Amino acid sequence: MLQKLLLLFIFFLTIKSALYSQDIDPEQVRFAIEQGKQFLKNRQKSNGNWEEASSEERCGSTALAIIALISCGEPRNSATIRRGMNFLRAFAGSKAGRNYSISLQTMAFCLVDPVKDRALISQNVKLLEKNQIHKRGSPHEGGWDYTPGSERSDLSNSQFSILALYEAERVGVKVNDDTWRRAYRYWSDTQNTGFPSTGSWGYVPSDSGKGCTDHRGSMTCAGLASLIITSGVLEKGAATVEGEKIICFRQHNKSAAEKLKLGFKWIADHFTVSKNPGVEGTYLYYYLYALERVGRMTNQRFIGNHDWYREGTDKLLHLRDKLDGSWREGQYIDSQTSMALLFLSKGRRPVLLAKIQYGEGDLWNLHPNDANNLTFHAEQRWNFDLTWQIVDIKRANVDDLLQSPVLYFSGSHSPLPSNDHEIRLLVRNLRSYLDQGGFIMADAQSNDKSFDTGFRELMRRVLPEPEYRLSLLDKSHPIWSADVVIEPDQIRPIEGINFGCRTSVVYIPPVRDQSGKITLPSFSCLWELAKIFQREGVYSVGVQRQVNAGVGMGLNILAYATNRELKTKDQMAHDSSKTDTENVRRGRIFAAVLDHGGGAGVAPRAVPNLLNWSESNIGFPVESKAELVSVVSKKFYDYPIYFMHGRSKFNFTKEERAILKKYLLSGGFLYVNSICSTKAFTESFQNEMKEIFEGETMIPILPDDVLLSNQFGGYDIKTLELRVPERVPGKPMTTQKRNVEPELYGIKINDKWVVIFSPNDISCAIESAGTLECRGYTRDSALRLSVNVLLYALEK
Repeated sequence: MLQKLLLLFIFFLTIKSALYSQDIDPEQVRFAIEQGKQFLKNRQKSNGNWEEASSEERCGSTALAIIALISCGEPRNSATIRRGMNFLRAFAGSKAGRNYSISLQTMAFCLVDPVKDRALISQNVKLLEKNQIHKRGSPHEGGWDYTPGSERSDLSNSQFSILALYEAERVGVKVNDDTWRRAYRYWSDTQNTGFPSTGSWGYVPSDSGKGCTDHRGSMTCAGLASLIITSGVLEKGAATVEGEKIICFRQHNKSAAEKLKLGFKWIADHFTVSKNPGVEGTYLYYYLYALERVGRMTNQRFIGNHDWYREGTDKLLHLRDKLDGSWREGQYIDSQTSMALLFLSKGRRPVLLAKIQYGEGDLWNLHPNDANNLTFHAEQRWNFDLTWQIVDIKRANVDDLLQSPVLYFSGSHSPLPSNDHEIRLLVRNLRSYLDQGGFIMADAQSNDKSFDTGFRELMRRVLPEPEYRLSLLDKSHPIWSADVVIEPDQIRPIEGINFGCRTSVVYIPPVRDQSGKITLPSFSCLWELAKIFQREGVYSVGVQRQVNAGVGMGLNILAYATNRELKTKDQMAHDSSKTDTENVRRGRIFAAVLDHGGGAGVAPRAVPNLLNWSESNIGFPVESKAELVSVVSKKFYDYPIYFMHGRSKFNFTKEERAILKKYLLSGGFLYVNSICSTKAFTESFQNEMKEIFEGETMIPILPDDVLLSNQFGGYDIKTLELRVPERVPGKPMTTQKRNVEPELYGIKINDKWVVIFSPNDISCAIESAGTLECRGYTRDSALRLSVNVLLYALEK
């Protein structure tokens, strides 16, 4: 399977944040992609093709440009793509020329409109199967050459043929098993075994039948990707079905895993983004294009000690032609630019989740394709490209964890480390991850009770406060319908912990009957069965319903956790590089969060996020650390501005009301919002204002108020975007966005607002928790409004 074979040797891939390359600016990446796109579009010929080589390769360069453009966001129905596809269709099959062109043309057909071009895809698959070298006993058997009928092969043509057949399988065009078996043997046999080339691949197979005549970084990446694909297609997976019985925890192909381990070690030992290892001065973009594929297919953020995407992106940003946006190496400018764009665009795909590697051995990964298959189904349903990562929890710091919106624990042994030091470190990192808006999903396996016991203990240590305990999610929770409506008889017990603005921990425990016998397979097992390539026939109706429900619940959990609003890798890396300073700096304005009994700690990152954003975008010096302070604290009068939010009913004491009134009359300022527009908090705050100001009620802040203008350096706000959750029985939960006038209320003293209150959520939006059920302003609207409030308070 595509992931299974890689995971016995992940210890070669270490996570060391100290070796990051310089921070990536997402805007620079976006601009480079857009300028590169425009360069390619300008280079298209009037007949729709890109022709920079011989006529035999014009379909290849055209298809490569189309693939790059679409990967960079060009609409499939744009005029540029339509012209290019019409050209490719006119030269389909043998008319395309050599194998490079046939393969790339097939990939374009699969990417743009696989339904319309299914017949052409099938035709090209048959042609590639025919062109594969069948000569038994030859070192070239299972490979491809430039031209049909050849008895010699090269690994570059062979790689593109494999990629084309893989994409055909992904869109439902089946490839003959014998073709895959020959290709698997070819890539197994051509791996080098002698020092210093052990684990690598080269350009041409050796006549001895073992290894290649040289070793190259580009071809080693090609070998890894091709071995992953071929073994993955042929492998049956870690779960299977016999009649109505679902069988989990099957064994895997250890021979392929060992070869992949050797290949990864060679790439890690020779890693660079400045040249194609083993080939001096040529094929850099071809190598980076292949390197991105390996990083993406293996779901590894790091190769050895290297963050391959950061380092590669940094290199490409320096190499690009700043005038026209191209990348140039030799005469093939269009192809080099296409490959550079494919690295930047595909490598930056949003990360959906990180599967956590923990403990010794591979008991954390009994179903190695679960996350891969679930991500594939999310891509299909949500209609955008995604990726996922593997994170070694022992080596990961908080910034590493924050690269993923969801951390996924699975396995058949306890996730608690074996010693106290490692436990403390893990607990601290996970708590910080949750504090900053992260989400944890865990799925227990049925073959061991230690995971259940260990995960519960881990969560007790991460969230020791008594209000944070795993409890069953009721039927009204949005997780049951966030993306897919689950059939009632397929619903199983799921537990969660409400932390921050949402349920931040979701746990799927084992389902047992009264005798303790497991009655349902784990979600991980069901996700393993939800294969990308379903080559073993269809499941029975009963089994398929279980698999559909498992995938549906997985999608629901991910949709709830992310709200389908995911950041690209460069955006995540840029965000995580911004850390709070530990030192108090002079000349800065301080703010605090008002502590109370109604959930003051619900959105712990909201105010720091706002203050960081305000300094970065507006430039005024606000200290980004916001302390939680009670009204009766000795430090209460130290802060000129207080933020306040909550989601529960609360009451101030008589003493607290008196102190708060004195503070406001003395020039203090209070900015308040109701978490997720909670009625209980709103009513409590309105009542407290009446008590404090002796019956005076808050008054509406009108749309023409100076607060909503740009007079103080903020924004001219006419409308804000409001998120409104909508539930229709029997349908997935949705969120509507509406442009509305700001709804604000306040208290004025001496013609100045001293209290500003929003009944609509602001804090959860700024914390970026992204939950479906939370009514409130969008993040952009919440930030703009809050900046205006801050500027008004400081001017005051």
